[in-house]
Amino acid sequence: MSRADCPRLTLGSVVAIAREGGFAAMPGLSRPRRFACRDLTEGQRARLQALIDEIESLGSPGSPGGNDRMVFRITLEDTGETPSWERLVDESLTPKSLNRLWKSGPAALGD
Repeated sequence: MSRADCPRLTLGSVVAIAREGGFAAMPGLSRPRRFACRDLTEGQRARLQALIDEIESLGSPGSPGGNDRMVFRITLEDTGETPSWERLVDESLTPKSLNRLWKSGPAALGD
């Protein structure tokens, strides 16, 4: 997917982030987060879009990791609950801003 094809966030977009994987399945550690773009400021949406662009530049979707490896699943939903874009990113390749967003929520986006 080229940068021109990278998904663009709209006010109707919802971004979901979950941490998955590892040797032992512990669903409580995934702490899935959902961010409705309509609830974010314009500046926060711009920073979230920059993060999506950075994730897209890491390469095509796939099944990174391996035994006892953690991955982040990033999903974009537009008007509904059906994902329109999804990426798995090995935790070791994850941008620090994604990790902060997963841990801290929208506060990590500033404003």
